[in-house]
Amino acid sequence: MTTSKHQPPLANRGVVILEKEPEEVQNPLTAMVDYLRVSFKTHDVDFILEQIVHLKKAYMQEKESGFYGYIGTYQLDHIKVFYSKEGDNRGVLVEMSGQGCRQFESFLDARKKTWFDFFKDCINHGGKFSRFDLAIDDRETYFEIPMLLEKVKKGEAISRFRKSDFNGSLDIADGSNGGTTLYFGSKKSEAYLCFYEKNHEQADKYNIPLEDLGEWNRYELRLKNDRAQGAVQSLIQSQDLLNIAMQIINNYIRFVDADEDASREKWKTSGFWKVFIGDVGKLSLFMQPEDEFYEKSRRWLQNSCAPTMKMVLEADQVLGRQDLSDMVVNAELSDKQEKMLDVLLASPRDMVC
Repeated sequence: MTTSKHQPPLANRGVVILEKEPEEVQNPLTAMVDYLRVSFKTHDVDFILEQIVHLKKAYMQEKESGFYGYIGTYQLDHIKVFYSKEGDNRGVLVEMSGQGCRQFESFLDARKKTWFDFFKDCINHGGKFSRFDLAIDDRETYFEIPMLLEKVKKGEAISRFRKSDFNGSLDIADGSNGGTTLYFGSKKSEAYLCFYEKNHEQADKYNIPLEDLGEWNRYELRLKNDRAQGAVQSLIQSQDLLNIAMQIINNYIRFVDADEDASREKWKTSGFWKVFIGDVGKLSLFMQPEDEFYEKSRRWLQNSCAPTMKMVLEADQVLGRQDLSDMVVNAELSDKQEKMLDVLLASPRDMVC
């Protein structure tokens, strides 16, 4: 039987299960870092990996290609570190998608650190945030997104944004709402808000009955350049979301009740909005560490390969052969797959430095 070309560095084959605290599960409003891009005017990618991201290079795949004009990438699933050539002022860029942020939280947790520690490291070493997103999950649903859309249509939304956009779907069988998304601002602007029905989105994506997901809205706050940098600096100073939530949401959009006896600017804030904004201002930054890596590859294996593998297995059982096991034993792993195996067999504590 063949073996892996090398053993995972300090691998731990145990499974780490991180349990949520009861109060975190019950909190109807939670806010999470949902996306970030931060660049550094240096070509010392090893320093960024070791002192900012705190991930061991041994667990990261290196690609001789990158995005945004960068020439190479160090990647651990959804966590990416791009580097540029000498003389290119792009330097090094760290990018994490929403899933990458959840995965990075498992490494923060292993080091007993928080997002605030990461933000401080970035700012202290000259990091410039060109993108920073926060997502607020609302499990109580203080309001319905279609209702907000109707208030916008009636002019009962006062905003610093000039434009709003929306999309949605309907069930042809009964005309019921299939999910509504409401946008405020322009995707090209430095501040952009997106409110949508997360339960509908997840039900469609994973083919889950809507009633199994319960009530669930998501409010995404997407910031770029100066707004992103300012938000991170405010978070470092306040250690909570009060400045961010109030400035980004309440400062940009307010829902009101029409009053024929008053000018529009004097219309009173809707009661549901007062309650929501009051509770948003009490939010703390929530972490949901995710130590599952390369789920996309596993889903591809399950959906695309598993039926064929089952067919060969059943044929083996009837014909008294072992074709499937021979195929697996004799397969050669690529360098990329070796790295993925290292990560899958390790714990987050093994991978941090």
